[in-house]
Amino acid sequence: MQTQISALYLDKLGFEGEFLPTLANLKLLLNLHVQTIPFGNFSSFLGEEVSLAPNQLAQKLLLDGREGYCLEQSSLTRIALTELGYEAYNVLGRVYYQSTPISTPVRTHLVTVVRIDQHLFLYDPGFGGMTPTTVLSLDLIGETQQTPLEPFRFVEAAQSGLDATVLTEMTYMLQVCLHDQWVNVYAMNPEQQIADADALVANWYISTSHESLFTQHLMLFRANNDARTTLKDGVLRIHGKGQSEKKELSTFDAFEHVIKTVFRMNISQQQLKAAWAKLALNP
Repeated sequence: MQTQISALYLDKLGFEGEFLPTLANLKLLLNLHVQTIPFGNFSSFLGEEVSLAPNQLAQKLLLDGREGYCLEQSSLTRIALTELGYEAYNVLGRVYYQSTPISTPVRTHLVTVVRIDQHLFLYDPGFGGMTPTTVLSLDLIGETQQTPLEPFRFVEAAQSGLDATVLTEMTYMLQVCLHDQWVNVYAMNPEQQIADADALVANWYISTSHESLFTQHLMLFRANNDARTTLKDGVLRIHGKGQSEKKELSTFDAFEHVIKTVFRMNISQQQLKAAWAKLALNP
C-alpha cells in the first residue's frame, strides 16, 4: 500500500491506475515532474526558512502549489520513489555549469540515484534551467543519451577538460550538448550515498549564505517536451527547439502574471511584492 507522500506525489503528477516500479514508469514520472512542480527559490531569496522535513516538503511542493530547488525536490523524490518500490538514494554533486572554477566547488547539488536490476539511473528534476527532462543511465558512460530537448551524456570526470584539483571525489561529469558543443553541467559519484545530515548542511549553506546564488537571485524553471522556460530575476527566457525568446519584466503586474500563469505557482501577494521589491533594489 502506498504511504502518504507517494500517493500525494502520484496525484500531483496526474498518474492514474496501478503503479509498478518499472524503468518506463520512472521515466514517465520525471517527465511529468518537470512539467508539474516548478524549480525555484522564492523562500531562500526572501530569507525564509527552507525545510527538508518530509511533511513540510510534501505540504509545500505537493499540496500548496509551490516551487523548490534541488535539495527540496530530490529529498522529496527519494522518499516518494522509495515508497513506490524503487531502490533510491541521494547523492551530492558539484556544479560546473557556466563556470570554470579554480578550486573545488562545494557539494550542493542534490540528485536521486535509482537502482533497477543492478543498473543505476539519474532522476534529477531540480537543476533549474538545464535540468534533464528524462531519466539518464549511469551505465552508458561516454554515450549520447537523447531527451525530449537537448542530448546529454556522462563522461569520466577526468575527461571533462577540468583540472583534477577541482574535481575532488567526483567520478562522472554530466554534460549537455549546446550549439554542437558538449558543456559541463555537474559532477557526481553515484556510489557516494549521503546521509540526511549531509543534505541538511548543504541546504543551510544554499539557503542562508551570502555567497549563494539562491539568496542573491530569484530563479525559476519549468519545462515541457517542446521548451524550457526560465526566469532569472526579472528576465524571462523560453528556449524551444530551434528558437529562443527573451522578455524583460518591467512592471509588478507583468511579474505577477508570469509567476501565476507561466510557472503556475500559488504564492501569496505579500511574497510576490517582497520579491519584486528586492529585485528593484538589486537590478
